[in-house]
Amino acid sequence: IVLDALSGPRESSAKDGRRGQMGIGDSRGTAWAWYTLSPNWNALWPEPNRAADYGTPHLTKIAILMTDGEYNTQYDSNGIAASDYGAANGSSTQQARALCTSMKNAGIIVYSIGFELSGPSSQSYQTLKNCASDETKFYDAEDGVQLQQAFRDIGLKLSKLYLSK
Repeated sequence: IVLDALSGPRESSAKDGRRGQMGIGDSRGTAWAWYTLSPNWNALWPEPNRAADYGTPHLTKIAILMTDGEYNTQYDSNGIAASDYGAANGSSTQQARALCTSMKNAGIIVYSIGFELSGPSSQSYQTLKNCASDETKFYDAEDGVQLQQAFRDIGLKLSKLYLSK
């Protein structure tokens, strides 16, 4: 399944040249990770789904980010796709990095996984590495096996925790 930013999910194959491409290329996934964990955004959610306050005893907030592409679509203050120059809050890369910094400053542990990225010098690699809470929480998966291993490793690290809702 490929999630196309304009038309939604669709089946894909290697034949159409889009295998592994999500078609979203922006910081919205990073933003939604924060929206679901931060009490600052509780007005978006019905009562039983609201995030607990920061500092709640025995609670650890964790975000796991994954992308297979560059952060290359940014939005202006009205939520409209804009060029690098039209987005008051910077490029999509800058937006994602700022969101990650905000999450980490709020005490959220951030894991990040890059899948089939363009190498260590690419913006997506550097952005995800920067987003991770520390180097042990960044994964660069070059193929499906490494992607499964990354999620397995994160799962093992979190296995001493449990979901309360």
